[in-house]
Amino acid sequence: MDNQETKGPQAAVRPNPAWRRRYYTILAGQAVSQVGSSAVQFALVWFLAQETASPAAMGLAGLAAFLPGAILSPAAGIAADRHNRKRVCIAADLAAGIMATAFALAMGSWGVSVAAVIALLAARAAATSFQAPAMQAMVPQIVPPESLVEAGGMAQAISSASYILGPVVGGALFAAFPLALILVTDLVGAVVAAVTLGIVPVPDHRAEGERPKLHPVRELRDGLSVFWEDRVLTQVIVSLLVFMVFFMPLSSFYPLMTSDYFGLGAFEGSLVEMSWALGMLVAGIAVAKANLKNEVRASFWATVALGATCLASGLLPRSFGGWVAFVVLCGAMGATATCYDVPIVAYMQKSIAPEKLGRAFSAFQIVSMISTPIGLAVASPVAEVLGVSAWFGISGVAIVLLGAVMLVLEGRARR
Repeated sequence: MDNQETKGPQAAVRPNPAWRRRYYTILAGQAVSQVGSSAVQFALVWFLAQETASPAAMGLAGLAAFLPGAILSPAAGIAADRHNRKRVCIAADLAAGIMATAFALAMGSWGVSVAAVIALLAARAAATSFQAPAMQAMVPQIVPPESLVEAGGMAQAISSASYILGPVVGGALFAAFPLALILVTDLVGAVVAAVTLGIVPVPDHRAEGERPKLHPVRELRDGLSVFWEDRVLTQVIVSLLVFMVFFMPLSSFYPLMTSDYFGLGAFEGSLVEMSWALGMLVAGIAVAKANLKNEVRASFWATVALGATCLASGLLPRSFGGWVAFVVLCGAMGATATCYDVPIVAYMQKSIAPEKLGRAFSAFQIVSMISTPIGLAVASPVAEVLGVSAWFGISGVAIVLLGAVMLVLEGRARR
């Protein structure tokens, strides 16, 4: 791995000293796009929550939102390493917006149904699966290595600010307009993101000569080899799998905690989402300003803290006071989730060879996507029988134990 670090992203491109101006131009466009996407996602989820009031149905929707990404992630990682990453991001953004508009036209003609909403969630997931690895792998082509944590923290902060606005916009639109009309906001945001990214010059990671194109399976295996060549990265990818199995189902159950467990409505649900995003916003700024000496260890400490907030949420009483505490805890969850994610991404960006970075982030996406159906397969029946709050408690205990074990193993790997 030492050899890879000498060939890290800083060797592939020479970031322009004015990287902040370029980077924040891209983030501004992404922020507008995320507001539209978050509003659409909120409206879709609340439509399903109101129509079904079922953890099983919400679990199916969560599966639809993640499974296409799991299937397409290998191709997305290869595309991010083979092709111009800027163009891949633009194409993925526009594809998601166009598909949302196409579904809006179809719903306007044939009506809105649960099946159509679940199909749309799957279609959007398929398009956006190509955007994430390309965007994350493109960052070191703009940002110098010593500023990657800063860039990641600020990206998370700006993204969180967008998601604070998203549920507000989504809740207002959901109350005032038909679902089909709300979907059009996805295309508007996608166009803004594509334009702002298009005007920013980004060095091509293939500028020093394109690597040979191997068989896709061999190419994917070659890119994923970074995780078993470095013991710390091995622990990171394994812990991610376990973490996501317990944590990802919670994203599908959040609306039901508000609507079913606490017996409240869409407005209160939007406040929960806003609290999560506000926590991410504050933590993103804090991480950007922090001078982390050990990104991986910081991430594992955040895992322990995140598990504690999940456990506390599962113990709340079914009352308005309990819901207020849940809102506060969701802010803490958002903050600790950011402290978990940003340092890991920065560690990967500076330590993995640039020609493998797209496939490495694709591996992260694959693990997240694969763990989602596993988690939902376990969590949905548990939530059906014991209630959604029970899964918060169960997942909290598991995540705390996971973080503690990873801290011990990481220390041994360093020694």
